[in-house]
Amino acid sequence: MQIIIHRGTHQIGGAATEIRTAATRILIDLGDELSINENFTSAPLSIPGVTDTNGSCAAALFTHNHMDHIGQLKNIRDGIPLYMGPFAKAVLLAALPKSDTALKSRVEQAMIFTQGERFPIGDMFITPFSVDHSACDSYMFLVEAGGKKILHTGDFRLHGFRGKAMPKILNKLIGNVDALIIEGTAFSRTDAKLMTERELQQKARAYMEQYNYVFVLCASTNLERICALSKAVPQGKYFICDEYQNRLLDLIQQYWGNYSPLYRNIKKIIYGENLLSRFHKNGFLMMVRDNRNFREIIRSFPAKQSIILYSMWNGYLTRPGSTIPDFLNLAEQWEPLHTSGHASQKDIQTVIEKVNPNMIIPIHTDMPDMLKMLCPNRHIVILNDRDQIDV
Repeated sequence: MQIIIHRGTHQIGGAATEIRTAATRILIDLGDELSINENFTSAPLSIPGVTDTNGSCAAALFTHNHMDHIGQLKNIRDGIPLYMGPFAKAVLLAALPKSDTALKSRVEQAMIFTQGERFPIGDMFITPFSVDHSACDSYMFLVEAGGKKILHTGDFRLHGFRGKAMPKILNKLIGNVDALIIEGTAFSRTDAKLMTERELQQKARAYMEQYNYVFVLCASTNLERICALSKAVPQGKYFICDEYQNRLLDLIQQYWGNYSPLYRNIKKIIYGENLLSRFHKNGFLMMVRDNRNFREIIRSFPAKQSIILYSMWNGYLTRPGSTIPDFLNLAEQWEPLHTSGHASQKDIQTVIEKVNPNMIIPIHTDMPDMLKMLCPNRHIVILNDRDQIDV
């Protein structure tokens, strides 16, 4: 087998990885680049046979539905089968703008796979394994062909609600691999202990005991966190959302409600002005987004009894031209309440130890050489975009 990282060897976001044999070629992810510049537009990535007709591609697989992994899906030429998780597909269809009919049509055609079930594409076999990440229904892919095994981790972490399952999967179902393609978003981050999602939930509950009106600014698709926040609301207070957030929460109950109590029986109420007196009297936690409608809602409650919890990546807050600082100042107090969706240095070392790869290729990182410092006794291969390496 051969590996080509078309983009992502020296940057976070915009990921695109090709794995091929003499007979079969697949692509894993095709995302938009990231930038803190609000006027930035990601450059379209041109891949022969994928974004044009100058070659063949058997399939494009997506690890999850964040835009830095799936944002250029619409550039994949018609006729190439798309594969994604069933819940990820449902969330993507619900979150896409109604006006983007072409992209919606393409996503609707995508095939779905099942966690842990091996399936063939040409002379390859692909096994998707569910991983914990800030996007629900995220996967790593085990790719097998010609007696070789390549593991592509996608984005992952071990400090979320489902993080403990990953080491067990690596031990029992994957074992040693020939090549590991691993995300390195956090290579440069100090190895201080990350707050777990459960600890975040407990902190949210403490804020609800201190403030009558708690507003949480959080990505609407960070559904596991939102489910956890809903479960943290004390009896007598409300968990409030709007129609859009309500639809997404209904989806997680539909697709994952049988897996854990965290994802079912979510006691939520849709905001309505007819309920204002009850909200004022009893208090609540409310999921919000930075727009005019939510700004007006926040202003309608006493600022001194209100707090806004900022539960997103800090880059959105600090980038030039951001409106978020003004949004956060609508209440008397605001506090950060966030933890990363990406693996810590220790998590990365754990995965490497479990699968004992012959070679390790870091991607989704702006500091790939840091992996050599984290794992000095391992065979680390630092590629440039579009380099090719044999496995």
